[in-house]
This record gives sequence, structure tokens and C-alpha cells, in this order.
Amino acid sequence: MSSLLAFHAHPDDESVATGVTLAKYAAEGHDVVVVTATDGSEGEILNHENPEELFPKLAEIRRKELEESLKALGVRTYEWLGYKDSGMMGTEPNNNPDSFWRQDYFGPVGKLIDCIRKYKPEALITYDPFGGYGHPDHIQTHRVGTAAFFAAGDEDKFPLKEGQEPWVPERLYFSSWSKKKVKARREWMLKEGLISEEDFTTYSAIGSVHEDIDVEIDGKKYVQNKIDAWKAHETQFSHEWWGFNIPDEYKEEFLGVESYILAFNRGKFDSKSELI
Repeated sequence: MSSLLAFHAHPDDESVATGVTLAKYAAEGHDVVVVTATDGSEGEILNHENPEELFPKLAEIRRKELEESLKALGVRTYEWLGYKDSGMMGTEPNNNPDSFWRQDYFGPVGKLIDCIRKYKPEALITYDPFGGYGHPDHIQTHRVGTAAFFAAGDEDKFPLKEGQEPWVPERLYFSSWSKKKVKARREWMLKEGLISEEDFTTYSAIGSVHEDIDVEIDGKKYVQNKIDAWKAHETQFSHEWWGFNIPDEYKEEFLGVESYILAFNRGKFDSKSELI
């Protein structure tokens, strides 16, 4: 049995970027851990007539939504780093000293290293340097996740706490998308009316050069788990969202494969179809 730790920015990110991956490894009996950096309290509130009534307790709501999402994916273990959602770049929440974006190096990196030492993953997943689509919390998740991977063995700056044992993950993966595949699929979705011209333009920059993708996880068997995990995030995904309206014959192709860049490998593991 191997262990995989996925480090995400907000509740719901685990389902979007790594949904079929987490479901696949959990179903196969591996130890799968999700660590979420922020409370998601700056997210939108969709599917509710009076969203202003929910904002004061949005962090609590999103935590419950995450728990339901993880149940859908078969993941039983998760941790929170406890930081406030940073909102979008240039907004007032982004300047909040308690936000994830405004944290120093040692605080969040030390917390994630505690999780690494607790769960002893062979592989750690975080985001690519752009954070997938440029959200400050996603960029910070990349920075903190990468730093923790390399600093986990530094017992000088991050001394072992009582009960801890040293542990250094073998592999670091960046969750990403193939620009070539994303462009082709989104052109089709635009043509079919599943997304608007604005949506098509807004997310045109996401992804990585196709040749940089090292691993593609085939999780087609777990597409429904991914969709059910999305549905658990009731405040975040509109019932009319394109992800819920993909024709059945395209769901496995569009949603069932997730891509990763192997950023660092300490060992001899060599696979284009597996992470652990």
C-alpha cells in the first residue's frame, strides 16, 4: 500500500483538478490524504436565492461541502491548514494579514511538513507555478507545496516535534492540463454552446505545453465520482455549469483523464500512467 498527499487551495479544488485521481487510488486501497490550505470564505454562493444570508457562515458551509465531496471520492482523510481565503488579486481580502497569500515562509510550510511527517506519502501533488489559472491562493499553494517537499528533511529549520519521525516524499507532481487538449475540447464546447465566448477567452491561458506533461491518469471508471464530488459543492458550481451538461458520450474523454508534470523524482520510479 502506498500513500498520496494532494495539497489544494480551496474546498472544491480537490474535485476539479484531481477528482478521478483521488477516487482511483482510494478505490485501489492506497492511503489518500487531502490537505486544504484555506477556508474558501471568499468564494461565490450559487444556487441560493439569498446568498448574503450565507456569507457569514460560508467557511463552515464549505467545510461540510468538502467532507461530502471527499465521501463521493472515497477519501477518508483530510487536513486543514486553517488560513483565510485570499480572494482574487488586488481585492480587499487579498490584503488581509490572515489570508493565505500574506503568510510568511515558515508558517504554512511547517504545517504542511507536519502533515507529510504524519502521513508519510510517497508522492505529493500540488499545482503548477501558475496555480492552474492564476488565483493567488493557487500560486501560494504551489510555492508552499514545493517548498515543503524539499524542506521536509530539513530538521534544522523544521525540527521534529514530539512523536514525529523523519519523512521525505519521493516524488513531487504538479497538477496541470495539456494546452493542446484543453484548446481542442473548449473549441468543441464553444461550438456546441456548452460555454460562452467569454468563458472560452477567460480560461485560454490555463494548462502547460503538451510535451511537458509526464503522467496521464486514466480515471474513466471514476467520472461519476468526480461529478458527484462537484455536486457536493452546492455553493460553488451552478446547476447550469458546463461540467454538468457534457453529453454522456463525451464525459469519460473530457473528465476521465487527469494530467501531471513530474517536477522532481528522488528515486527510480518511472511511469507514464501512475503516480504511486
